[in-house]
Amino acid sequence: MTGPRIRILGAAFATVPSSRPHGASMRSMIDALRGDLDLVTLKTEDLPHIKRIGEARMFRVPVGRATREEQRAIYARAVARQIEAEPYDVVHVLDPWAGRIAAERKSQRGFVLLYEMTTFPEGDSLSWLEAHDTTIAAADRILVPTEAARATLEESAALAGRVEVVRPGVDVGGYDWGGVGPFGVPRLLYLGSSGAPRDVPTLLDAIAKVASHRPIHALLAGEHRPDRRADLRADIEHRGLAGIVDVRGEPAATKIPAIVAAADVCLAPSAGQRAAGCTELPQPLLEYLACYRPVIVANVPGVSELVRDEQEALLYPPGSASALADAILEMLRDATLRERLTDAGYRRVRDELNSGARRRRIRDVYEVIAPRSQVHDPWLEEFEEVTGLIELESGAFDVLEGLAEDASLPPPPRRRDVDTAETDAPEETGGEITNPRAPAPTDTHPGLVVPDTDPGRR
Repeated sequence: MTGPRIRILGAAFATVPSSRPHGASMRSMIDALRGDLDLVTLKTEDLPHIKRIGEARMFRVPVGRATREEQRAIYARAVARQIEAEPYDVVHVLDPWAGRIAAERKSQRGFVLLYEMTTFPEGDSLSWLEAHDTTIAAADRILVPTEAARATLEESAALAGRVEVVRPGVDVGGYDWGGVGPFGVPRLLYLGSSGAPRDVPTLLDAIAKVASHRPIHALLAGEHRPDRRADLRADIEHRGLAGIVDVRGEPAATKIPAIVAAADVCLAPSAGQRAAGCTELPQPLLEYLACYRPVIVANVPGVSELVRDEQEALLYPPGSASALADAILEMLRDATLRERLTDAGYRRVRDELNSGARRRRIRDVYEVIAPRSQVHDPWLEEFEEVTGLIELESGAFDVLEGLAEDASLPPPPRRRDVDTAETDAPEETGGEITNPRAPAPTDTHPGLVVPDTDPGRR
């Protein structure tokens, strides 16, 4: 009954965990997939180089304070070296930088390439689009969040049958907070980056209009780049909103539920930017709803598949500051509307857009690309043969009675604390991860050298 066990490499040009969609996508992979899973992400000062999460190994690439272009180059080299170091069956990329590297090595290494679209172009968009087009052309499956995105992509005959919808999902239990406060002056929250796809200028225009009618306090949080935060603060100062709008960086993932719960109204603007036919969804729309907050969201293609206007949220035309301001004022003055929308929005994510539904969909996709790889019998596979408490013999479990009461016996061996255990801490040397037990690298390129430090998992 049990199918073959496959090896999977996931890659994201982002820190994980974080408030960005990469974190939710990788968490779904960790929780859902049967297989040997390695992940390559970015490292910050407060994150370890190597971490075990569940049965997955996460390797974080130190990029320091290099420019964005230099960071992408360091990350791309790390992904390339990892692909060349291990025989993966599936490479699952969440950005086109890793996608281009995988596309160049796909035929030689013989893996299946999955491209999950979680980023969109900003800044040097030409470079992004070139990498994106290369990844699209080579991908065996392209994962998008909405049916609207799939329909648009499949207008190209070359992509027909290769696009799969994997809707976003949220851990409802982790965000199920309820209100914090009250704090007197109504609070507006925007959580996300200040890049062009998020349409922050329209948001600031709307906040200024609302502030001319009533006192408010707004928080814009989630931009991880210090230079962008500085530019945003300067713009707020120029608009005369310095006493009304605060700007903060990217919060730790564990702090987001409390931050969202402290808001009276949550905002999800978007410019509706398109890339290869797909429109970026506002983030973190589902987290707002799961935290039982009233939401106002830009009505970009695909959003209406997640929430409906005046049913789970208020939708406004993207780019219209007046319409957004009107929606904010209406939400603040109508308590009945707020309660009705928050009730319906919470039910929507709880029943249809939860993390469990997303995990099931990810498993379905992997069954298509690697038949029977997700088929197994948990009764036979999810127990160690000897744990100190339970022994598996001929398919039967014999509990060793009295072990806990016999103080003369040594304590049973503990399984690794899979949420916090780490491998030997490697040293950081100029952007490269070096493990003390690893052989010397064959070149001096910064990147990732990953020895098999856990042969028992094969």
